[in-house]
Amino acid sequence: MPTGRFPFRRTFEYLNSGKLILKSDVKNVLLNYTTKQESLGLRNFIYKDVPQIQYKNRTVQIMTTRNRLSYPVVHIFFGNGKKVAMDVDSKTGPEILEMFGKVAGATEMEQKDSVKEKYPGRLNPANFGRFGHCYCICQKPGQRPCTAIVPHPEAKKPKFWQLKEEASAG
Repeated sequence: MPTGRFPFRRTFEYLNSGKLILKSDVKNVLLNYTTKQESLGLRNFIYKDVPQIQYKNRTVQIMTTRNRLSYPVVHIFFGNGKKVAMDVDSKTGPEILEMFGKVAGATEMEQKDSVKEKYPGRLNPANFGRFGHCYCICQKPGQRPCTAIVPHPEAKKPKFWQLKEEASAG
């Protein structure tokens, strides 16, 4: 169990309970909040929802700044150079999460497309081993069987140094 200040935000159950998956072309998110009352909802969003979003979207860089601007704002930067600014002045945390999900969240179809196979090496028939198509090449038809099953024909022959000793002894 994590210890320290606010440990529940670092538990696996809490981080995994986040529902928001971002679009694949979202690269950076910049959250600017202030110490004023209008920014309280964004501060709650950063405290409660950003750890879950970061856990679910590990390739997205999320940065927070304080008092950089005089108003709370969320900037979303996409991979194609597009930039979206969301005004979150006097909004609550759930409202911000809903707006953020509509702007940068992936739809059901995009989420299904982005699901990767657990072991992509199984698709390539040249990969062998634990995560490969099959464990050993001897399981493929037309290949030499494993020496553990059928001994190699030259395994019983004497080695070169044993031949020298036999020649000098005789």
